[in-house]
Amino acid sequence: MRISSPSRLMTMSRTDKETRLKDFIVESLTALAEGPGGNGSITMLVRSVDSPAARALGAALAELPLLPLDIRVILADTRIEDATLPSLRDNPGIEFRLLTDPRFGASHEQLVVGRTHVWIGDCLRRDPNKRDAFELYHKADPVARKCAAVSFENLWSRAKTLMPLKGAALAPEMIATGNASGFPWSHRQ
Repeated sequence: MRISSPSRLMTMSRTDKETRLKDFIVESLTALAEGPGGNGSITMLVRSVDSPAARALGAALAELPLLPLDIRVILADTRIEDATLPSLRDNPGIEFRLLTDPRFGASHEQLVVGRTHVWIGDCLRRDPNKRDAFELYHKADPVARKCAAVSFENLWSRAKTLMPLKGAALAPEMIATGNASGFPWSHRQ
């Protein structure tokens, strides 16, 4: 199977990359919402929630109306650069797994939206904060989607389940009532 790709790789700054990727995700989700059924899936493999791709997905999901989506994300690192910023991990509708095997450091970040839109980024071992990374965009390319889906499913089966952030679903209620006495100890912050 051969995947068509652009004749040259594109490099850009981190902020340009996030903006362009967010626009790609919004365009893909809009097409997904307008298509038959109006639902779909998103799969993502990223270095961490600080990755430009993860930030772009979070921004795109916040910008669009709620869609019935199955979102699965594989992280290679759970460390968060700035815990005060919103994170993809704050979204309770996303299932996360952690890929702890260092042999997969050469795997490339990837995002698949719906049935045909694929983005492929730099490898997991490179720090996106220290260098501009390349990226490939595939729009309406079922062959690229099939290859990315096979790769994602293989990594998903090897990754370990990552528990949701502690108390994320109950924190607003605790804040509203002013105390956590009615909640189990495991949900108190």
